[in-house]
Amino acid sequence: LLLANLRIAHAFGQPMNDAIRSQTSPLHTPQTPASALNSVSLSSLASTSAAALNSGPYGVLALTGIASSVVVPLTMYRQGYSFSVGYGFGVFAMALALWKQFQIGLSLSPLSLLASAVMFYGIRLGTFLLVREWTVPSKAEVIKGFDKSPRLKRIPLAVSVSMFYAFMTSPLMYAARAAIDNSNVMKAGVALAWVGAVMEAVADTQKFFVKRAAKDEDTFVGPTGGFYKICRHPNYLGELIFWFGLALAGVPSFGKSIIAWGCAATGFYGIFGIMTGATKRLDKKQEEKYSGQEAYDTYRKEVGASIFPWAQ
Repeated sequence: LLLANLRIAHAFGQPMNDAIRSQTSPLHTPQTPASALNSVSLSSLASTSAAALNSGPYGVLALTGIASSVVVPLTMYRQGYSFSVGYGFGVFAMALALWKQFQIGLSLSPLSLLASAVMFYGIRLGTFLLVREWTVPSKAEVIKGFDKSPRLKRIPLAVSVSMFYAFMTSPLMYAARAAIDNSNVMKAGVALAWVGAVMEAVADTQKFFVKRAAKDEDTFVGPTGGFYKICRHPNYLGELIFWFGLALAGVPSFGKSIIAWGCAATGFYGIFGIMTGATKRLDKKQEEKYSGQEAYDTYRKEVGASIFPWAQ
């Protein structure tokens, strides 16, 4: 966690020396041997974290530390944030750290577009989930309902999900290391990542406003238009397209690395299972709640696909 906090501080352009200077008086105060040693140790840890991202087998652990520095505090506040707000902001933090570490910059290169897609996905999702919680009382109650464990006992959960998010995001790190810009496979992955991120954003926003306009929660109001004509859960479909695109974009940079292939495959396999499982649970919940209502029954007949349009 210490490594992660140092790396995040560096990513935001806040060197540790500035933080130290801000806490001292304008007058020169000689460093004690202990404080000097501590300063050197912190600098060494920051360098180690940066080196792990640049190369070697510990890059995913460095990403885990970065994600943990975001997810752990949020989980201490609300346990449910570990897989909601912390999920989005954790992904954003990892992408931002990689953006800064590899000096990717803004351009139309595949790597820049890929990093931009991951940052957009993370900050958009985290912000949306936070706004939804603040404005929809039922969602806020659901999040509060997860606060069942003492705060210190939440840390293992937060670190575990942070590692999972690091697995999912690791293709961006390997793509940044290899700096391959002329791969058609990578370009296809970048395109899919953006399609998925935008699709999920549009579907989430559409559903949010339709639900907010409803007079009560017991009457089916949709949404039934736009992406919801393709399948009943296009926001989940968009999420899967995004993560598949990210994994595909990283493939040309994996080479013979078992760690790269293993982390990317495990990450996508995990999110695939989570999304498909969530759609089944949501379908069952909606069936129990809305079955018998003409609008819902008609929509189910017209849109037979739950998440995959080809699986009616």
